[in-house]
Amino acid sequence: PVYNRVVMAHRLTDEEINTRLVRLRNYDRLYPILKANYERVRAENTHLRTRIKELEAIVASQATLIETLSLRVEQLETMIFGRRKKRAEPSRPDEHDDLGASGARSADRPAASYRRPSPRDEDVTDTIHHTLSACPDCHAKLTDLKIITRFSEDILPLAEWHRVLKRVTRHRITTGYCCTCRGRKSPIAIPPQTTSLGENVRQFVAFAIVVLRLSFEQVESLLAGTMRLRLSDGEVTHLLAKEACVLRPAYERLKGRIRLQSGAHYDETGWRVQRERQGNYAWVMTGTETAEAVFLLGRSRGKGNAEALRGERNEQVGISDDYGAYQTLFQNHQLCWAHPHRKLRDLAQSETLSETVRTYCRGVFESFASLYHDVRTASATRERTADEKEQSRQQLRERFDTVARENADDPSALRKIKERLRRQKERYFTCLAIPGIPPDNNKAERALRHLVLKRKMSFGSRTQEGADTMSVLYSVLLSLWWTSKETFFGEYAALRHPDVA
Repeated sequence: PVYNRVVMAHRLTDEEINTRLVRLRNYDRLYPILKANYERVRAENTHLRTRIKELEAIVASQATLIETLSLRVEQLETMIFGRRKKRAEPSRPDEHDDLGASGARSADRPAASYRRPSPRDEDVTDTIHHTLSACPDCHAKLTDLKIITRFSEDILPLAEWHRVLKRVTRHRITTGYCCTCRGRKSPIAIPPQTTSLGENVRQFVAFAIVVLRLSFEQVESLLAGTMRLRLSDGEVTHLLAKEACVLRPAYERLKGRIRLQSGAHYDETGWRVQRERQGNYAWVMTGTETAEAVFLLGRSRGKGNAEALRGERNEQVGISDDYGAYQTLFQNHQLCWAHPHRKLRDLAQSETLSETVRTYCRGVFESFASLYHDVRTASATRERTADEKEQSRQQLRERFDTVARENADDPSALRKIKERLRRQKERYFTCLAIPGIPPDNNKAERALRHLVLKRKMSFGSRTQEGADTMSVLYSVLLSLWWTSKETFFGEYAALRHPDVA
């Protein structure tokens, strides 16, 4: 019946009917094939969609990796070649005409700051009178005479230094044989060598090596050229080791003084020991109340070195960066604000990031810099009530949460910085809870700067014994030098002979 209705509706001829029947038979045969192709294409499409998601994840991870590596390369280039400074163009031709060498305007400095100060009366060694009674041009007699005082500061002629500075003493020692003791006696201990170096030479060598950061060769050349005193590398090493033995008690007393202060700064840097080494790092501990510092050279980067500096007392506030060795070392721990401040600044100035991301990072850095400034001000302010301090602390903590809050626009490097800030939040505000504790570790970094400059000259120590010797000398001499340069040599001599002092 259906067939009849189709034929009657379309008025098909027999030929057309046969053609359509053939097509229907072909459709029945092709349907399984088309269905199989459809299922295959559908499976391939599903697989490709999954693969596209995997590749998108890989591309995203690679983009993050490229961003991280680009930032690291930029940091390494900055460390090796220095940061490129962009010279700003003056808005008008004469804008920088009145800038001094330091970049400050001349109007900001008093006129007296450009002149040498007059020496004190006790510092004057010679007085020369320049008299004049007649005019040097017409030889007429002069009236209304006035005396004008001027000073000239100079040193002895260099060719005469060895005559004034070098002292050679002949010791004629009388010895005799004691029949009772059955031995030869002498009034003083007789040195094994005919010619030996005195204590003043040891002091000068230690001062030149440690404070002036001279190398062995430079010290030897200086003494040979100015004082005609020749030294070898072995003699310099022996003099430094002997001086370290003399200053060892002062070194131990120095550690005790720093440990008694309310807080101490800790930091470390590289210091290579060529052989027989315990490690290739130098540690420093500086007190919050004085300019003194204690060094440990040629050590590993392990926690035990910080514990050796800290001692048994654990009530002292430790100020450091967020290196893992310090995490469980202190009962009260203050983390350095300057470290994330520098990281955020470098991120804001990075040329590897896009302009949009760099602008966003610049905004985060400016917010953190403003917060850091206010924390510094709050920690230095003393004349406030307890309620005012608590209110200020709460406001600063809320601003800290805002800065460290995770954002979808954060690049990978900024995300890591914020994560570490959130994890260590409480340790950034110890300076507001305990008086006298600074919010940064800049004091320890400044103490290590002297050692870093010395490392560029000497490249470290040859042996572990030499590193231990330099630990004592750097600690004692630099502490004296930073405390008072004018009385340095007097206090140095007092340390070497405490009974005489």
